[in-house]
Amino acid sequence: MSFLAPLFFAAIAALGVPVLIHMIQRQRTDLVEFPSLMFVRKIPFHSLRRQRVRHWLLLLMRCAALVLLIAAFARPFLRSTALAAVTGGSREVVVLLDQSYSMGYGGRWEQAKDIARGVVRDLAPADEATIVFFDSGAESSTRSTTDRASLLAAIDSAELSTGTTRYGPALQLTQGILEDSDQPLLEAVLISDFQRVGLDSAGSVLLPPGTVLTPVSVSDDSPTQNVSVAGVSVQRDLFADRERAIVTARLANRGSEPVANLRVALELNGRELESLPVSLDADGPATVTFAPFTLEDSAMPISVRADADRLPHDDVFHFTVAPGDVVPILIVGRPGNTGRAANLYLRQALAIGSSPAFAVTERSVDQVTAADVEAAGVVVLNDVGLPAGAIGAAITRFVEDGGGLWLALGENARWPGDDLDLLPGPIEGPADRDGRGGSLGFVDYSHPVFSVFSTPRSGDLTAPRFFRYRPLRVGPETSVLARFDNGDTAMAEHRLGAGRVLIWTSTLDTFWNDFARNSIYLPFVHKAVEYLADYEAPTSALTSGQVLDLSAYPGAADLDVSSPSLVVRNPSEDRIDAGSDGRPGFIDLTEQGFYEIRDSDAGEADPVLVAVNVDLTESNLEQVDPQELVAIVTGRAAGDRSLGEARELAPEDLERRQTLWWYLLIGALGFLATETVMSNRLSQAELDLDD
Repeated sequence: MSFLAPLFFAAIAALGVPVLIHMIQRQRTDLVEFPSLMFVRKIPFHSLRRQRVRHWLLLLMRCAALVLLIAAFARPFLRSTALAAVTGGSREVVVLLDQSYSMGYGGRWEQAKDIARGVVRDLAPADEATIVFFDSGAESSTRSTTDRASLLAAIDSAELSTGTTRYGPALQLTQGILEDSDQPLLEAVLISDFQRVGLDSAGSVLLPPGTVLTPVSVSDDSPTQNVSVAGVSVQRDLFADRERAIVTARLANRGSEPVANLRVALELNGRELESLPVSLDADGPATVTFAPFTLEDSAMPISVRADADRLPHDDVFHFTVAPGDVVPILIVGRPGNTGRAANLYLRQALAIGSSPAFAVTERSVDQVTAADVEAAGVVVLNDVGLPAGAIGAAITRFVEDGGGLWLALGENARWPGDDLDLLPGPIEGPADRDGRGGSLGFVDYSHPVFSVFSTPRSGDLTAPRFFRYRPLRVGPETSVLARFDNGDTAMAEHRLGAGRVLIWTSTLDTFWNDFARNSIYLPFVHKAVEYLADYEAPTSALTSGQVLDLSAYPGAADLDVSSPSLVVRNPSEDRIDAGSDGRPGFIDLTEQGFYEIRDSDAGEADPVLVAVNVDLTESNLEQVDPQELVAIVTGRAAGDRSLGEARELAPEDLERRQTLWWYLLIGALGFLATETVMSNRLSQAELDLDD
């Protein structure tokens, strides 16, 4: 037995009080009134101090009462096995059941549920238990309950999710449950296939001292074989004025054995369009390209599906392809063949684009019409000035309304009069750079046009040589995106109304520079045109576990996210709420497949389709040693402590849970009450003897 306040035992000296009371008690005298003392002999009275203890039982009872009172104030408690005897040894058990989609490999999921049921059935009547289901997040059933039926029902109703494995959230939830428990024995049973990808999330978790964590693996040591559809790419082209798509699927063999003649199919609306065989080396990738198909007038749900293996969740990849991912470009050049020659490099660079595709229309400055300008997404004035009259006004109006204009200031770029609305300042005559020419000395890599070159080995913008350019005077309100090594402006951005104007002070061919002969020319042209068109790539697929914000989703711009007529159906055809956490227009994507979103008041309008796939990091079935995880979250291996051993609580917690002082206090009061009765009876007996 131990004590929280052992200094109270200094009061043990008070045990001398009952002894002194017994030893110094004086003899009492009885006074008798007598009328005359003449016949009474005078005898002197002596007060005698008692020299021995007459009532040992009373003394012992008084001392015992004092000892019990002192011990009660010292707050005693019992440790280890004695604690189990006092409290009954009941347990707080948390069963962690992994429901990530990798548990669907073979028969792991049903095996895991059977193990969890066995743990529940083995609970003692006084044991309290909680079932925690986890993937990338964690949730619990009824917490700390002795109701075995509810625990078994929760296990029976559990289903595999489409999430990934992360041990951290589940173990943090377990930590909170165990810390709140009043039970002396703390246990956790972790049932999983123990994928290594989830290990890092457990690094910040430490279960309460004394917790016994028992890992139960449902995987074996045999090699795992798994092929997954890792993704797709879509190229577009125009054929007979119709847009076509060519799908190339990427596959990954994550097993140690090669796979031959795996059947891979392309599906549209659940209907198979084409299937092709593909072979994969061990731990190797492969690609398969399907025949082109014509796009419809609305978004199309498409899937690439491989023959199912032991892990079917990653054998399919869903995505959508919408028509109209084409940016119309109007190139206005010089008249005649010289103009077409100047457009050659620009035209060829834009012809290569696929996502988006670029529909290029070429017009000479004397042939362009207002209809051409209105049909364009981006207008390029390539080595020509602003056309005079109605065409120039149409281009200015086009920019003010949100269009994009790219000015390439070559030798023939003459600007009419004082109409400088589209320019940040006046342009001057050509300036030569002698010798090897100049180069770009400053580039704003934070700008969308140049951000593609910001990473290492993404292209050297200082490599092109510039032999001539048009000096451009700009004001402080103009954004200079690039400068030559002599400090003059190479590229600037000017805003007019809702539109954007990019000014390139050299040519876009090889007449004044060799930029077009460098590999960086193509991405530079594409990014410049995409920026001017305010192009945003359509989202073809999302990942399970994400939260979809309809207000920011490109295909849902016409939907009123707060409308009560908004209907959302998940891949299981169930209607779900479009207001995650009380936020209108937010949808938790928890299933794999196609979500369909429509406004029921919009009649026959095409629904918005959202494709959702599993996170392929879960397809990596590499396992971690369960003892490594146990050591991380408990600070010891599982074998360091037996399942029946009680946890080591702080002395204050042990004393608070046992409250032994209460029993000592009751014992002290009992001794005092008994002593009082006995002392009264002994006193009365002595009086009777004296009489």
